[in-house]
This record gives sequence, structure tokens and C-alpha cells, in this order.
Amino acid sequence: MMENEKKKKKKFLEKPLYPGGAKALREFIKAHLQYPQDAMEQRIEGVVTIAYQVNDDGFVENPTIVKGLCPSCNEEALRLVNMLRYDKARNRGIRLKVNCKLNINFHLAPTPAPVGGTISYTLQPGKKNEGKNKTTKSSGSGGYNYSISW
Repeated sequence: MMENEKKKKKKFLEKPLYPGGAKALREFIKAHLQYPQDAMEQRIEGVVTIAYQVNDDGFVENPTIVKGLCPSCNEEALRLVNMLRYDKARNRGIRLKVNCKLNINFHLAPTPAPVGGTISYTLQPGKKNEGKNKTTKSSGSGGYNYSISW
């Protein structure tokens, strides 16, 4: 009897999965995330964590904010989660809901450096000490000036 139990495969309940897996879920969020204008003006960055349930038909139910950022970012995160559709779970007539958590990152792109400028260098000729590898300034007034502009 022990041998028969070992040979049997255990059948667990299937969970509804996002089509394409975690990578596709990240791509969906990246494609549909609309950074709120007020958060962008105030340069608010961070993570919104949302807990929700997925029913056996793949629909999101009861999304709640576990960790919020600002009201507009929280609303955007809820909007994204409500857009999600998971695959149906086939569990021989058993209906179940799966609890999920999702972190939605709100990060602004770094501001670009200003374009254009000038760099100036002044070099003075020197002598090398043979044993010490140091440069010493000569008493002459000669020097080199370089200026780079873009």
C-alpha cells in the first residue's frame, strides 16, 4: 500500500497566473503606467504596494493599498491593478480566490545635464626628477592654455 501512495501524483489546486508570467506583468505595468502630473512636479518617487485577490475566472477583486506614496500615485496604482486580467484556473469545479501583492515603482528619469559649456586648462612646463618621478615648475613664465567649448 505504501508503494501505491508513492506512485500516485499529488494534484494540488492551480492558481490563476498572469499570461506570460512575471516578466509580462512588469512589461504591462511599464507600458500602462501614467506618472501623475502633481507627483511629477513635486518630484515624488517611491513604491506603492497593493494587495488584491484574483478569483478563479482571472478577475481582480478587492484591491487595497498596503503601502501608499501620495494620493495621485495610489490612484494610479489602483487603476493599473484593476486593469489586470489573469488566466482562468481549472480546479475540477472548486472555486478559489488567490491573494496577491504587487509593488508598483514610481521613479522619475534623472534630469539631463545642461548642454554646452567651456572647460579651461592651464599647463606649465616642468622638469622631471630622474629618481623621484615628480614634476617641478620651472622659473620661466611660459605655459600652455587650452580651452574646450561645446
